[in-house]
Amino acid sequence: MRRRPNQTPVPHPSDAYDPVSPPGVLRSEGELRKLMSGQGKADTAQLAEVLGRISSSMADYLEGGRHIDVVLNPVEILSAVDAALQEAEGRPSPWPDGADMRTFFIHGLYEELIQQPSNLFQVRIFPDGTERYIPLDKATWKACLQRLRDQIVGSGVRIGTRGRKRAG
Repeated sequence: MRRRPNQTPVPHPSDAYDPVSPPGVLRSEGELRKLMSGQGKADTAQLAEVLGRISSSMADYLEGGRHIDVVLNPVEILSAVDAALQEAEGRPSPWPDGADMRTFFIHGLYEELIQQPSNLFQVRIFPDGTERYIPLDKATWKACLQRLRDQIVGSGVRIGTRGRKRAG
């Protein structure tokens, strides 16, 4: 067991034979590089939390559009999510900067989405036993965007209608 300053002894994954490291434990710098390049597996345990943060950010952005009379429909929202998925896969955005207010607003939603990973961190335990915050890995980010897309398609409900009931 390794002792952390001012804490009780905490078992460390390297203290016992474990052919498969528990989630959050990196066994080498190479594993970290693989994780950050998007070659690792998505951390599905984080999806709900990350999705909640993204949905909240999107709702705030979309609510701002109401003040300028721009309310996006689900297809327009999906186009921004699809563009963010393409960006996450290394392809450039298909969106122009915006010839009109609506296109400009959709592009703004796309920009809001692709900035999210720089604000999201995950805790990982490094081979030396230290816990460090690292940016959200690409595989988890892509899985989160895909789940967001699936939820929008599956629900058919507009995002950004906090507290409002859907007409039906």
